[in-house]
Amino acid sequence: MPRNAARFRLSWPLLLLVGGLACTVLALVETQRSARSNQAVADRALVGYANFAAWSYQEHFSEALRVAVQEVLGSVNMFHMTMPIPPAGGPAHSLQWDAGCACHVPRFGPLPTAFLGFKLGTDTLGVAYNEAPKGTPGWLVDVPMEMPGMPPVHPRLLPAQKRQVVERLSSLAREPLSRWGYQAFITRDGDSTLAYALTLMPTSWGDTIVYAVQYSTQAIDSMLAAAFDDRNLLPGAIAVKGSNREILALDVRDASDRVLFSTDSSDHWQSIARMPRSYGGLSIRAQIRPELASGIVIGGLPRSHLPQVLALLALATGLTAIAVVQLRREARFARDRSAFVASTSHELRTPLTQIRLVIDMLRLDREKDPVRREASLALVDREVTRLQHLVDSVLRFARGESSAETAREPVNVATEVRTVVSEFQPLADPKRVQIDVRADAEPVVQLRGGAVRQVVLNLLDNALKYGPAGQTIAVRVTATPDGGARIAVRDAGPGVAPGERERIWGAFERGSAAEVRAAGGSGIGLTVVREIVERHGGRAWVESHEPPGATFVVEFPGSA
Repeated sequence: MPRNAARFRLSWPLLLLVGGLACTVLALVETQRSARSNQAVADRALVGYANFAAWSYQEHFSEALRVAVQEVLGSVNMFHMTMPIPPAGGPAHSLQWDAGCACHVPRFGPLPTAFLGFKLGTDTLGVAYNEAPKGTPGWLVDVPMEMPGMPPVHPRLLPAQKRQVVERLSSLAREPLSRWGYQAFITRDGDSTLAYALTLMPTSWGDTIVYAVQYSTQAIDSMLAAAFDDRNLLPGAIAVKGSNREILALDVRDASDRVLFSTDSSDHWQSIARMPRSYGGLSIRAQIRPELASGIVIGGLPRSHLPQVLALLALATGLTAIAVVQLRREARFARDRSAFVASTSHELRTPLTQIRLVIDMLRLDREKDPVRREASLALVDREVTRLQHLVDSVLRFARGESSAETAREPVNVATEVRTVVSEFQPLADPKRVQIDVRADAEPVVQLRGGAVRQVVLNLLDNALKYGPAGQTIAVRVTATPDGGARIAVRDAGPGVAPGERERIWGAFERGSAAEVRAAGGSGIGLTVVREIVERHGGRAWVESHEPPGATFVVEFPGSA
């Protein structure tokens, strides 16, 4: 078959395989695109719910803070016309009286730490502390406001601390109040939270009195946590999936980005909301947990078939690779078969041609000289021996497994090698090649019939083919430690490159020396050698040495 025709015939299956693989890749791309689209839908749904959660938390906390501040500062008159000015702790008296504890108790918010009061523009601060015994749930206060002409309260803050509080509250009081008439300040200071809420009371004579309340760290933390745990924080569609902490991650920070309250840490918050400055200017970061996406999206997320498509792609790739390897093997087998037929035909045609010439010459009685007639008959015998050797190798290679059925018998390896060498010597004489046989021992090994003959004939033929004219082929027979036999055939040829010492044992494989010397042959001689030796449990390998040459070694194991 012409090379172009064979290449055309093999290209169509390859194109079909590549086309099938391309279709699988397109299916994978489409599946991945669909998965990304589904994920984008889920991400948008999560962001929407996170925005709602952040807004809802802002509303809940704002309402809780407004109610708490209005309860404790709601009694402050928006405009004062008469003297005296109510003291700093005056608003505490407006809290509900609880006869059980004999104290004032807030109903809607946490218990303040202190009530503060001062005239805007001055640094004189009035502070009212809870005078109730420790553990009392409410307030008792009778300390008047620290103003000129009034008795001083019991000092709880150092003067420097009071100035800092006055400066902070004065700055806060000059900002616009909320529509409820209050202003809040919440920030983190180390491990504590500073929280103040204030309202203003203008006077008829032009002064502005600032009344404020201070909350403890625990009070603010409880308000932040209570707003987060409110059962109405999330819509009912997702609230049924679990508690707020199981669904939502939240992070609350002050105006300086210091964390006040956090349930989880994240680098990718889905929503960020900011409260008005009158409510502390807090920022709220929210995130619906991504693992809940399939349960939150209406109808659930479509099941991704990406793993199955990936498995299909892997399978298709593997099958395509196997098919390509098989196609390459088929193409190589076709080439090797053509080369084998061509080389074998040449190996058969050459001796047959010479035999035909000798037979014709003898039939026509053209050679009268008895010596030359004897030489012609020797040539026929030599060429017949070569044909027999070639046919035996081909048959041995073709039989394969069936050759294993031959029974084994004791064989004197050294004697068998000498016999084979004597038979092969006529084939070496035309190239003036000498064969030197030495046996250091006479090992007797259980072998199948003809095994040694086939091995030695192929090794000698290989040495004759690749070695130069006039060389001496050395054949050595030695015994192995286990009672087996080792046969080494050394030639004076170009040797075998290290990278080819294993490859040349394959069928139809040739080393670089064969290409350089354009050596003929069927390409199966060494394959037959290794196959015979391995079926007997032995080994076959090649060694290079200096000066140039190669030594082919085979070992037959002993019976031990």
